[in-house]
Amino acid sequence: MSEIDDSALDAEVMRLLAEIPGPAQGATARVSARLERTLALPPRRSRAPFVVGAATTFALAAAALLYVNMPSKPPPVHGPIASESAWGVGSLASVDLTYRGVGEVSGTGRAPEIEWQSGTIHVEVQPNTGIDLRVRTREAQVRVVGTGFTVSRDALGTKVEVRHGKVETTCDGEAPALLGAGEVRVCLPQSAAGLLGRAHKLIDGNGSHAIIFETLDLGLSRAAAGEPARDELVALKVEVLHRDGQAAAALETAREVVTASEGLRRDEVLQIAANIASEQGGCAVAAPWLLEVGGGAVACGEPAP
Repeated sequence: MSEIDDSALDAEVMRLLAEIPGPAQGATARVSARLERTLALPPRRSRAPFVVGAATTFALAAAALLYVNMPSKPPPVHGPIASESAWGVGSLASVDLTYRGVGEVSGTGRAPEIEWQSGTIHVEVQPNTGIDLRVRTREAQVRVVGTGFTVSRDALGTKVEVRHGKVETTCDGEAPALLGAGEVRVCLPQSAAGLLGRAHKLIDGNGSHAIIFETLDLGLSRAAAGEPARDELVALKVEVLHRDGQAAAALETAREVVTASEGLRRDEVLQIAANIASEQGGCAVAAPWLLEVGGGAVACGEPAP
């Protein structure tokens, strides 16, 4: 073709291109966005074209939907765990954990150990996996192989509940006990401070006076002379005895405070005892207690010693 013919052809092409309408408003942006999404996808393998039947299409769509809606596996945990405001989840090898509280996970994958400080933790161990899991609290140790159980710890102590299977529970200072499905064991605090906390929790929950007194006496038996927890236990026992109408027992308990030269609750207990004694027999009975309280003798019309 001649050079003249080529020039005429180019002119005709340019005329035709000018007559083609431009892209609709926003079309350029849509194409650019689609191109960016395409480039972000992993490259596909080249394959020969084939026809997918309706049944196959439905199966693939169902599988994709099932995959999208499958619950994600809880993240593995190792080290401190804490979720006090809501339930948290985690996993170990063949073990699922749901917890609301504070603890720490250590040990190995085959023999994990959970140090549980406070709150509730649900443990589900897959059976026949050889996992030797232990949960320890200040008062108890729980050892399990293939079961589901719950450990709750608060001021009252440690409570172990078995949902299915069997667990070996050892309370501090006691022999191990094998628990089956539906069985519960409570391990009490062992320190004077722990028993003081249990007594307060029982009082707040309107527990029976018998159990409260048992807890206070156990705490006093564990408290050393001069230990701050002992002062608190004595003061609390005096208050509970007074509310229970056991005035004589309350005064007898308060006498321990009189013999002590100092203490965190000494003045408060002496004032309570003086009030109890005054209710029993007026100033004549209250005088020994009032003399121990600064300015207390004046209440009976006597000068302070």
